[in-house]
Amino acid sequence: MLPFQLNDPVDLPAEKRGVAERISARLLETSRGTGRKPRLTLPNGEEIELPSELLLLLRDITAALARGEPVSVVPLHREMTTQEAADLLNVSRQHLVDLLEAGEIPFTRPGKGKHRRVLAADVLAYKKTRDAERRTALRELTRMSEDAGDYFGDAPGNFKRLDDLDE
Repeated sequence: MLPFQLNDPVDLPAEKRGVAERISARLLETSRGTGRKPRLTLPNGEEIELPSELLLLLRDITAALARGEPVSVVPLHREMTTQEAADLLNVSRQHLVDLLEAGEIPFTRPGKGKHRRVLAADVLAYKKTRDAERRTALRELTRMSEDAGDYFGDAPGNFKRLDDLDE
């Protein structure tokens, strides 16, 4: 039995992060098309080929753990408390409640209580939209600054515009 639940954040102690780093590096090599498909060997010796979707997920999880970042797996259909959703968005609980009341993120009130619940999928959809809007605003500010001659005016030639970078 594992000492944590599915939604609980998992963190690796510093002395184990090297293992996660090695796994992440190997998975990154595999995702670049070395021709060999990664396989998981179970305790009974059975080997299972990892689908590419699972490979990418494991690569991202192990990379985050190697950097010392806690990781949590949350099914999209899971209902979250306002505090959990606020933590995911890195905002205060009150700001999240304001977003809910403004209709920015759908929510429900189970039973006839006053507590609100939000679906993880809705919180992540809001986050994706918010992040895209922030990138667009940053690009516009950068463009305006460049047009004014204030941005990278004397920077070395190897700097690139944000518009030229891959997302």
